[in-house]
Amino acid sequence: MSTMFALLKQEEIGPEPEGMDTSKALEFQIEIEKLFHKNQLFPRIKGEFTNCKEFDFEAHMRKHDINVEFGMDLLVQMVLHKRAPIQTLVGSLRKHLGDDCQKTADELIKALKADLVDWHPVQRQFIIRFGISPDIQEDLDRYQYPLPMVVEPKELTCNRSSGYYTGKDSVILRHNHHELDVCLDHLNAVNKTKFKVNQQVATTIKNRWRNLDKPKPDEEAGEYQKRVKAFEKFNNSAFDVMHHLGLAAEGEFYFTHKVDKRGRTYCQGYVCNYQGNAWQKAMIEFANQEVTE
Repeated sequence: MSTMFALLKQEEIGPEPEGMDTSKALEFQIEIEKLFHKNQLFPRIKGEFTNCKEFDFEAHMRKHDINVEFGMDLLVQMVLHKRAPIQTLVGSLRKHLGDDCQKTADELIKALKADLVDWHPVQRQFIIRFGISPDIQEDLDRYQYPLPMVVEPKELTCNRSSGYYTGKDSVILRHNHHELDVCLDHLNAVNKTKFKVNQQVATTIKNRWRNLDKPKPDEEAGEYQKRVKAFEKFNNSAFDVMHHLGLAAEGEFYFTHKVDKRGRTYCQGYVCNYQGNAWQKAMIEFANQEVTE
């Protein structure tokens, strides 16, 4: 258990939002958001390289005349992708070089010669050379994505409001932010909808996925390994996050939402999301249910 959550438990901010008064629930929510912000994906990974004591990446980049911000971003991208064709990296990194694709490709060649990345000549892909520690990866898997909220999200009042209590973000997905009209009333309405975990479905899924000690009769080794990894990710991330938030004890919670550039609404969650895969959808249900005709 992380130090932050251990502290939360000691101070009795959690573990079950359902039984908290409003002030305690809000305090718990703010602490969860601080944990989430601490583990934002890019800064956390970049910090592994900028603060590395075993190797001075910045000095190495300067020695080989590599743009430092470019080089650090490249290392982060490789941690995320593991393998990537040149088109992907040029698209992600060209912002460091005035959106000049040729200069970006030239900088990638410098990075390759400086052994910051490897190259697979047959697959024509860049390959990760420097990873991050398993414990950091574990924390990232748990806390890098938006978590459900244990209190009602703040009202969205502009295109730069998120519903969270400690930070702002665009209500428009990806890099499509604008200040034109967005139906904030709709987003506020769906943000106020309470959900809960269907305990029966959650238990069934968990118990069924435990039986992964051998492949199915007609299952290839690669597919079996994918199932095992999927279970491990689900077990170590989804249930763990929900347990810490008090959601696994049938507490009520809320999702925040964003729209894409076409106006379609998306639930902001990863391990816990009613728009996810089949078992994620099956595990989430309305807290206040009604029979409709």
